[in-house]
Parts: sequence; structure tokens; C-alpha cells
Amino acid sequence: MGRGVWVWCWALVALLGLAGCDPGTELTPCAADCEGAACAACVTSLPEETARPALACDQLPAPSRCLGPRVLERCEGGAVHREDCAEDTTCVEAPEVACVSGSACVDGVSRCTESRTLQVCTNGRWVARACDVACNVAPGRGFCGAPGPTLSGTVRYARRFPDAEFRAWASEWDPVPARGFLIVSFQGTKVLDSQVTDDTGRFTLKVSSSFGEDDRIVVYAAGRGRDGAVAYAVADPGLPGEQSVTTVPGEAARIWSWSRTTRELSGQPVFTLTESEGSGAAAVFDVLGTAWRRMRERYGGRDGLPVVAWLGFGTTWSCGACFAPWPVTAVGRSWESQVWLPGDSDAAWWSDAMVMHELGHWVMASRGTSPEEGGPHFVGVPTFPGQAWSEGWATWFSADARRSPRYFDRQAGTMFWVDLSARASSVSPWTRPRAEGGLLQSVDENEVAAILYRAATGTSSSQPLYDALAAPAMNRSPWARGYTRHTWKRDEKGALTDVVDTGKPSPYLADFLDALMCQGFPSTLVDAATEPATAFPYPSHAPLCP
Repeated sequence: MGRGVWVWCWALVALLGLAGCDPGTELTPCAADCEGAACAACVTSLPEETARPALACDQLPAPSRCLGPRVLERCEGGAVHREDCAEDTTCVEAPEVACVSGSACVDGVSRCTESRTLQVCTNGRWVARACDVACNVAPGRGFCGAPGPTLSGTVRYARRFPDAEFRAWASEWDPVPARGFLIVSFQGTKVLDSQVTDDTGRFTLKVSSSFGEDDRIVVYAAGRGRDGAVAYAVADPGLPGEQSVTTVPGEAARIWSWSRTTRELSGQPVFTLTESEGSGAAAVFDVLGTAWRRMRERYGGRDGLPVVAWLGFGTTWSCGACFAPWPVTAVGRSWESQVWLPGDSDAAWWSDAMVMHELGHWVMASRGTSPEEGGPHFVGVPTFPGQAWSEGWATWFSADARRSPRYFDRQAGTMFWVDLSARASSVSPWTRPRAEGGLLQSVDENEVAAILYRAATGTSSSQPLYDALAAPAMNRSPWARGYTRHTWKRDEKGALTDVVDTGKPSPYLADFLDALMCQGFPSTLVDAATEPATAFPYPSHAPLCP
């Protein structure tokens, strides 16, 4: 669900026509090229199916294991099953494999165990680190040996949520823990210590024994990758007013940061980032950090593309809000991708749903292949298959990462919402595909998201959808279904103009469903999500597998 004109350009093409089925013909079994309402009897008469595991039980290194900090994998009844841990739990393998409460960690945070050994959170798990001396406990941190003078405190930021009716932002702000922010102590210009705030916003930093006037504690909207370098951040572009996304930020650009004197915090150790100081940027970073962790959890601890999110209050962009894997060198480092967010009076930076949607495109660029089909698109209006797939995936990722089926945003002074679980919207009727329209019909991007949402919630884990996005078949051109991308424009009334078939191969929803089913996902769950007899006519009985 992008806003305004998309950065990416994509397109629609006529796939090789799949022959329909004669409704009067008995299909035994279903014809591989069957789709549409004429095949309803064939599709709906398929027998119940059990999942074909991607791994056999004898291929697991143990009867159960943690596939990542959020996914438990076990053998049951000869089949491999996966289970997503609850939001406040983490998968651990000792003393036994289980989703355990209270063990969640933020990468970079340290602690001491009961036996006074040091552990550091790495890739979402607590990992032992060698200590020459016993570990000393501090709030939100552990040290090898006595650390000397320290200052402990908590960072939080002021943020606004939607009101109860999702019609406006709440009139009062709430204090929210600033989780995963880089925090640094300075003595003048000298760095004394740095760490990452934990999941409650706590920190403990080494400080000087006597506070000077220039001693400061600085919080940065920046996070580190596996190599320890800053890999994701929220930055002010320093470009006021309306801007093109092709404009390169100049010397005025800076990573968002907030500073207090060490003396001030020693007397009042709660570091609150206020609205007037730009706490909206902190809200964006909170979402960015969550997206970074969610992707690492789903893809074996691997980092995504280094990404900078541009947010300047008073700055708007030619695309509205958007993402592109365009490299840029700015604010002291090189980034491989960028997110542009509007800083206008809609205050859309409070929409974690919208920000996470843009980061859904980042996940696709990092681990999958984008259809590269973009242009103007609107809520409730069907669009080209490639664009619908990309936008639908991004909205589904937003829902899955936030564990909420409701998407919400504010544009042009109006807040709206979309509920994937109910296939409902506050601004327009829900547009469903038609079985007789075939696989290449225009589709509402939110319908694609609803299909993914229903497929994922039909199982105990959404991991198969992430695996399918990264499957070789989804990342190798040309794609099996033969779709090619289009470019287009829209006139003042929204009518399509200048539609061009580029002839370049591009993936879309049917290719993804093929990849999902070819790795063992049950066709009954796909059919329940797509409703092929009346809605999207995906032929689950005949996926195209390599």
C-alpha cells in the first residue's frame, strides 16, 4: 500500500492463455491448465491433504530444534512441524527446546548469568563470552570485572497511537520504551562507552568520575549489523519542502540523535525524547529495528540490505512514502537501500503499519526479487499483477511483523484502515477477483495481502511464506508463469494511460503460490485463502515446480 506515485516502475502483460475447462467434462484428475469458475467442481472435490514436509524427520539434527529465536521446529507423527513463538517468548534449546518467557534479547545487550559469566545477545540469542574475571551485574548490562564509574537510566519516547475509532491520532501521547537504540557516553569529544538499550529502554554506561560541563549521553536512531557497524538508521535529509527521491541529501543531513548532559541524567535518569525534539523519528526507528530483527529471525540471522529511512519534519517526497534499493553515500556511510517518509501535517510517522509496509519492500529486495512494477495505485482499486504482488507482500509483512491484521495510515488529512482478517476497509468496498478473470486479471493489492494472511494464519508458523519468498524459483528469471512487467500512467480521473508491456520477466502472486506449494504447503490451505471457485483461480492441484 504505497502512497502516491511509486518509485519502482512495473507492468502488465498477457500470459500464455490457460485453457478453461468445459463444465460438462469430467476431470479425472484435474487438468493441469484448469482455472476459473468452470473448474469449481474439480478443485473443490479434491481430497483432504496432509502437508508434505520440506524436511523429513530423519533430516533434522535432533527431534526438535530452534530454527531461529522465534521459530520452533519439531518432528511429530513422522512430519516436520513449525511453531512461531509468542511475542514475549523466545525459542531456546537448553535445558530442552521450548518457547520460553522472559528470555528475549536485543542484539548487543549484555548480561551476567547466575554463575557470573558474561552473555551477549547475538542474532536474538544469549551467547556466552569469555571473561578473565567474574561478570559484574549492572541494570540492563553485564561487565567483565569492575567497570568503574557508571550511569544507569532508561530511554523512552513520546508517541501517539490511533484513537479507538481509528479516525485520528490520539490527543495524548504515551511514553514508550526506546528499544534497541545506540547510546553513547562522551567526555567532551572523547567516547567513553557505547551500548544498545535493552527491550525496556534501560542502559548502563561508563562515565567519568567527575562530570564536566561537556560530558554528555547521546541516543542515536541507529542500529548495528553483524559486523558491528551501523547498518540501519533514521536520518533527517536536511532538505525542507517538497523533494524528489532522486535528490541526494547534502552536508546538512544527519542521523537523528538526542542529547542530555551526564550531570542532568545523574539526577533524573529517565531520558524522555519529546515530540518537540522529534520523537516521531524515534517511533520510525522503533519500527525499523523491529523489521531488522524480524527478518534476521526468519532468515537464519542474516542481515538485510543496509538501509536508511529519511524523515524530515516539513519534508515531503515525490513518491509520498516509498522504498527503493538505490545506493547512496550520506551521513557518514554508504547505504544500499533507502526509505522515504513524509514529514507533513498528516503525522504518518506514527503509523507503524505504514512504516513496516515500506520495510516489507526492503525484505523483498533483501531476500527475494521485486517485480519492479510500480506506478500510481489506490486503496480498493485493482492494479497490475506485479504491483499487486509487491504491495500485497509488503502489507502482509507489516501485519505479520506487528502481529495485527489491521493496516492504518493517514493521508491528505484522512485516516483510513484495512482489516485483512475481515477483508474490510474503512474507505471503500473490498474488491475481490473473479474466477473467470484468470490468473492475470488486475487484483487489489489488499486482496493479495489477505490471501497471504489467511494462508499464514492457517498454520502454526508463517515461516513457509518467508521460505517461499527466498526460494530459488522466486529468484530466477524467467519465472514459470511467464508474466512480464508493465509501465503506465494515470490521468486526473485515475484512468490508465500509456500502458507499455516491457517484455521483461517478472514474478507475481501465482509464482509465489507455486513456490509455497512446491515446498510442501497444503493445497487445502491455499484454496481456503484464494477461494479459486469464486475468486482468485489459482490451480493448486497443479503448481509449477522446478
